[in-house]
Order: sequence, then structure tokens, then C-alpha cells
Amino acid sequence: MKTTTLIFIILLNCFGSFAEVFPMNGNSVIFNATKIKAEALASTNFTTTATTIAQDDITAGLDEFPNLHPLVVHFPVVLLLLAVLLQLIQLFVLNRTLDWVILLTVGGGFIGAYVAGTFVHPHTEGLTEMAKRVLEQHDKYADWTLWSSALAAVLKIVSLFWYKLKRSFEVGIFVVMAFAAYSVAQAGHYGSQLVYIEGVGPQGKYLGDESEENHENDDGHSH
Repeated sequence: MKTTTLIFIILLNCFGSFAEVFPMNGNSVIFNATKIKAEALASTNFTTTATTIAQDDITAGLDEFPNLHPLVVHFPVVLLLLAVLLQLIQLFVLNRTLDWVILLTVGGGFIGAYVAGTFVHPHTEGLTEMAKRVLEQHDKYADWTLWSSALAAVLKIVSLFWYKLKRSFEVGIFVVMAFAAYSVAQAGHYGSQLVYIEGVGPQGKYLGDESEENHENDDGHSH
């Protein structure tokens, strides 16, 4: 009897202690979870705000570039290389819809080459002798790109409306487009050499003012 009473008292004490501890621990867990969630939310908001501020700080406006040539010149490079690839496929499929796609591609390449070589071509000054030689090669291939892409676009128009899907004529167009692709690739090569080896362009180095007065400077160069 004494043993039973003793066990009952021990269980009662344990139950009382458990009842006191459990709510406190539960509240503690809930409080800690709430605190962690709030801290995580605050951290996320801070990170998002910091990222937005960082993006605003690093995104330069167009007027901050010394010249827009690098932003435009990639379009004719991509479009003319794509055009010659599509024209090669056309030799085998002779699809009229593909003809329109090729015309838009090579036409876009010509327009991009014209804009890059005329409206946003940088005016340079103070170039080293090696940089001048490289620039001459770059401009030569840029001119070839312009005229060959224009010819290719005209030939594709003739193909669409007069010589419809004649393989022999399409071969001639492919040859012209291949020359345009070669020319734009070479122009890109010498352009990269100017920037990354000769140092022309980064942070406006060797680039002069685009005003009329500087265009008349004999020491300068403009396309």
C-alpha cells in the first residue's frame, strides 16, 4: 500500500512538472519561430532593396557611353552569319517561306552594318601606327560587308519575285552571302584587335569628339 501511494505521488509530481514546463516550452518554440521568420523576412527585404540599388548603380545610360558602335555592331555580325547558314539550307529545301526569312535576316544585317559604319562609327585620334593599320583593315572589311550584304539583299528580292526558287540562282546568292559573312567576321576580328590589343575605345581612349570640327582634323579618322 505504501509502495502504491509512493508511486502515485511520484507520477502526480511528474505530471505537474510536465504541465508547467510544456506550455512554457511551447510558447518559447512559437516565439523563436516567429522571431526567426521575422529576421528572415527582414533579411530578404534588405537583400532585395540592396540588389535594386546595386542594379540602379551599375546600369549605365546610353549617353554615358563614349560611342554606341559596340552596342550596334553585334547585330550585323549575328544576322549576316545566320543569313548565310539559312541560305545554305535553302539550297536543299527550296522553301518560299524560308526565302522571306532570309531576306529579312540579310536585310537586317545590311541595315545594322550601315548604321554601325555610318551613324555610330567612332571618330578616332592619336592612334599608334599599329592601331592605324589595324583600323584600316577593319574599315576595309566593314565596307566590303556593307556592299556585299546590300547586293545579297537585292539578289534575294530578285529571287523572290522573278527567279523563284531556282537552285542555280540560289547558289549565286549563297556565294555573295558567304563573302558578306567572311567580311563581317574579318571586320569583327580587327575590331576586337583594336579594342583588346591596341586599347582603342575602352573608357573613351583614342576616341575624339564627334563634332564637325574634330571630323576635319587631319590627325583624326572617321568612317
